[in-house]
Amino acid sequence: MAGVPDRPGGSGPGGNEPEYEVIGGGMIDDQRRMADTPRAGSDSRTHPGAVFRTAAGAAWQSARNSFTSWWFWLACAAGVALSWGLAAVVVAWADSNGWFERSVPGAVLLIMAAILALAAAVLGTGWGFRHAGGSVLELLLAGAMRGVALAALACSALFAVGFSVGGPIALAGAAVVVIVLEAAVFGLIGAGSRAWFASAAAGVALATVLVTFLCFGNVAVTLLLLPGTTEMDQASVPVNVQRDDSGRVTSYLCVGDLRPVEVAHTERVAWLAASNPALLLGSVGAEFVSTDNDVGWLLAGLQWAADGPSREVPCLGGESSDGQAPAMPVALTGLALQGLVAAVVVIPGRWLASRRLAAGSRSG
Repeated sequence: MAGVPDRPGGSGPGGNEPEYEVIGGGMIDDQRRMADTPRAGSDSRTHPGAVFRTAAGAAWQSARNSFTSWWFWLACAAGVALSWGLAAVVVAWADSNGWFERSVPGAVLLIMAAILALAAAVLGTGWGFRHAGGSVLELLLAGAMRGVALAALACSALFAVGFSVGGPIALAGAAVVVIVLEAAVFGLIGAGSRAWFASAAAGVALATVLVTFLCFGNVAVTLLLLPGTTEMDQASVPVNVQRDDSGRVTSYLCVGDLRPVEVAHTERVAWLAASNPALLLGSVGAEFVSTDNDVGWLLAGLQWAADGPSREVPCLGGESSDGQAPAMPVALTGLALQGLVAAVVVIPGRWLASRRLAAGSRSG
């Protein structure tokens, strides 16, 4: 996670080593200790506005260190270029193998945006790992600021791809939102992983495992579990069916006796894949892109999988649309799961770091 430096090298002893910021004023053994910033008056410490301004100022100082480093911009440019290249290769390979029944102009744009979301998660973890000092709010804001820089480059590239090969340009707006969010949340995961251990190598291992699962493993596990969701259920006949412009059933009433039908309860496992950054991009993109094209229809399908068979089999269990609970957006579910993982990593990690600092103070 810390393989790409984002600060220029310096001279003198340790000049080539990454400059870590301090968690709680020197709680990590291999980081330099710094005095806490003086605060004037109890009100300035406790007032929410003052707390946010202090955190924002510290976050800007941390982010500015990255912005003045050519390594940071090289990492951003490499992430954008790699996403563009992989998307073009995947679409060309799929087209040569006849995966597409007809040309899909927005395929490169969609796949590129999805890979950019994954790149934002990986880069955000690395940035958070390298700049692990400060409060949780500072880490979150600094990660978002770095995400804005990456999103600016990504948005320009998505516009270029959209205008050159076609596709819904509005998807670039969804990508900007997701990139900023993923850089911030995964930055917390990186910082928390660093705080867990005194050894940087152990922190890298933990961050790698978490990012690998959230970016790839969750989808693999979901696909393995999907066949087990198919079973026989009971449904009746829908009447007074109403549909939206995309043909999706929006309202209906149920009449008649229940009859057996085979359905796949995808909602039982789809939540697991919702934490994947690429699928999160798809869920947010569905709010930006109209469903009157292939890309928009595909993005809307992600939500349908999370809603389960009730969209394709109305009156499941004899229940009309009025009696069903509103669907939970995939994006909200995914962000909640990512935030939960970040909290589980950050909170114990900072506690362990404080224990190491206390033990070091006693032994000293």
